[in-house]
Amino acid sequence: RVDGMDELIQSWDMAFKDTKGSDFVVGQVWARKGAEVFLLDQVHKRLAFTDTVTAFKALTKKWPQASTKLVEDKANGTAVIDTLRKSIPGIVPITPTESKYARANAVSPFVEAGNVHIPAPEVALFDAEALVEESAAFPNGAHDDQVDATSQALSRLLLRVGAGHAWLEWLRKKQTAEAVTTEDEGALTHA
Repeated sequence: RVDGMDELIQSWDMAFKDTKGSDFVVGQVWARKGAEVFLLDQVHKRLAFTDTVTAFKALTKKWPQASTKLVEDKANGTAVIDTLRKSIPGIVPITPTESKYARANAVSPFVEAGNVHIPAPEVALFDAEALVEESAAFPNGAHDDQVDATSQALSRLLLRVGAGHAWLEWLRKKQTAEAVTTEDEGALTHA
């Protein structure tokens, strides 16, 4: 459990198979406090579909505060979404519109500015060094699953990408406009 954070989310990049040459399933838990984001936990394994569902449920149970669960709607992601959305709330399908490189490039200024934090290897709940190595090799490395899940999370947390955020922003503006109108009406009544 983490207290004092503004937001906790999960970010998932799924794969089809658990064979030796297949991609990895990556599930991450991120926390945001203001403009700072922290990677708290990660699943990074080659998993078949049923094991992916089990890992998703386990990470959700371990981090109940992570109410939003971003799942890339590709590979096994679509099947996981369909299987779990009626039993686990907060699953948000993400359909990327840009290349993996463009998505990573869009959030790289936050990494460069020092807004993105991963735990030191000695206290990490996962292999933090493997994430650093994969990120350093991107886009020419053998795998990019951790980078993909990371850029998905950072886009949501720091770029506010997603229809839900646009709707919430509209509600905030509407509420502010109504408050100003109410104050103006009250001032006119007392004049």
